[in-house]
Amino acid sequence: MWTLLKLIFCIDLNRLKKSGGLVRIHAKQLLYVFFLSCFSFQSNCNKAALAKAKRETKLESQPKVLRILSDRTQSHLLPIFERYKERTGIEIQSLFVEKGLLARLQTSPREADIVITKDADLMEIAKEKRIISSFRSDYIENIVPKEYRDSENFFFSDSYRGRVIFYSKDRVKASDLVSYKDLAHSKWKKKICIRSGYDDYNLNLFAQWLIIYGRKEGKELIQGLHDNLALNPSGNDRQQIRNILEKKCDLALANSYYMGIMLNTTDQRSWGLSSKVFFPDQKLSGTAILRSGLALTKNIENREASIKFLEYMVSPEVQKQTSELTFAYPVTNAVGLPKENVQLGEGQVEVKGGVFKINNVPLSEIAKLRQEVAQFLDQIQFDKAP
Repeated sequence: MWTLLKLIFCIDLNRLKKSGGLVRIHAKQLLYVFFLSCFSFQSNCNKAALAKAKRETKLESQPKVLRILSDRTQSHLLPIFERYKERTGIEIQSLFVEKGLLARLQTSPREADIVITKDADLMEIAKEKRIISSFRSDYIENIVPKEYRDSENFFFSDSYRGRVIFYSKDRVKASDLVSYKDLAHSKWKKKICIRSGYDDYNLNLFAQWLIIYGRKEGKELIQGLHDNLALNPSGNDRQQIRNILEKKCDLALANSYYMGIMLNTTDQRSWGLSSKVFFPDQKLSGTAILRSGLALTKNIENREASIKFLEYMVSPEVQKQTSELTFAYPVTNAVGLPKENVQLGEGQVEVKGGVFKINNVPLSEIAKLRQEVAQFLDQIQFDKAP
């Protein structure tokens, strides 16, 4: 109290002590102290009220709905969306399209807050067209390896799968294969099945061949593959593996995760059991992969909440859930692989527990070659078997 008086009224306390007298404080000064104390109390109350208001404003500003545009399989994403709603109270309003994701994004750039695609090279094209937005997240930068993040922070991948060769258990041995180049060998004449060459999966793979082997040799490989087709390219990846069971072909190009999906689907289990997975080029540059892609749209209303959702997609919990639902490989090392993935590549000494050597071809290079690949497919009439 004396210290406070000394500070406020500049009273010489030493002088008062020597005189042995008591300080006579004018009534006006006492009133001043009283009002000062009240002001201090009121100020603290105001600060508490302001902090409470800020918290309430933050809760009110949190969106009740996030909108997501995706071309991925609904059954693979909806359980993740539902879990996110349970944790945060934010509902995920999803719009799934089978084809035309880029066109939809370009014509309606603010229709959704987030875009999730099965093919990250589409996000590379979207970046060039500036129909997605860049963003920063320390969490994503720390947990997602550099090779699965766009260098300009426009998008990233949460999973990948190998574009591999499925082969007949009964008619082919792993030792019969080494590289994608084997697909052009005459020994496989009329023994290979593949979906349409114009499918995004194959446009991506063929573009990688032009990068890995060079344009000339890459196109020769595409031509050789076409010459060895057993059927006109049609259907999806699983249809090609079914063709192996039905002895319509001995080899098929498909994504690695379809083995796990088929083994866990009652009416498709026999398809998976009829074949094995071979990871090409393990003794060379590595197997080509297809990466998923996640990005923000041009909509800025729910930007902060959208980034939080993207961070959630690479959390250990969701990485594990994604791997178990889709049998795709997680981009982080925080979780293990499903038993179905561990068995992939049996018979290949270079593959250990389903883990294979990856050829991480830059997405920017793949995107540049898609049109050239499509034109070459037109030239050789790829979707018509010889």
